[in-house]
Amino acid sequence: MEIYDVLIVEDEHNIAEFHSYYLQQTQRFRPIGIAKSIAEAKKMIQLLKPRLVLLDNYLPDGKGIDLLKEITATKSAPDVIFITAANDMETVREGVRCGVFDYLLKPISYDRLADSLDRYLKYTSSLKANDSINQRHVDELFNFQSKTAHLQQLPKGIDELTLDKVTEAFDVEDEVYTAETLGKEVGISKTTARRYLEFLTAKGFVHAVIHHGRVGRPERVYKKK
Repeated sequence: MEIYDVLIVEDEHNIAEFHSYYLQQTQRFRPIGIAKSIAEAKKMIQLLKPRLVLLDNYLPDGKGIDLLKEITATKSAPDVIFITAANDMETVREGVRCGVFDYLLKPISYDRLADSLDRYLKYTSSLKANDSINQRHVDELFNFQSKTAHLQQLPKGIDELTLDKVTEAFDVEDEVYTAETLGKEVGISKTTARRYLEFLTAKGFVHAVIHHGRVGRPERVYKKK
């Protein structure tokens, strides 16, 4: 399971520590440092080479948006989630132009940050999953960066948080599940698990095969495509 190193760029000590503590509770993200200024951030990005940066805008020696422009222009630039009190449209436009993965306004909701990190995992996983590309794949990548588009795709009876847990269960290579074993793994009923498996099958995320066991009727098992 790949772990993503995260640099926190934030000059307010309590906020930076909250970010760090939150990341430590996740399975896939590891805080590797806290930079309290633009100058510190530049050095730490160069030395630590984080995969992801949580970047504040207002820092003692400048603006995060200017650092964002600088680092995104370099080769092998880290991905960035912009976290700031700045809510002026020009800053938003600049962030979008620079290719930030997400833009969160202070005071942030950690549920909202969790959603952003979940979509980031799906985004990076999708980037690695396909050598060739088609329009559906491109649309999927862009949808991971759009919470609204992501939610609009979910039909009645499919909850986003449960769907995240179900898709994460298939992160292990060559893992297969029946509705019953998936339900036990995720903590949902067999009927609910079957509903999510049917949804993911229709979306092309998993495919079903018939498994003939030694005893009893053949059963349907699901594997990630």
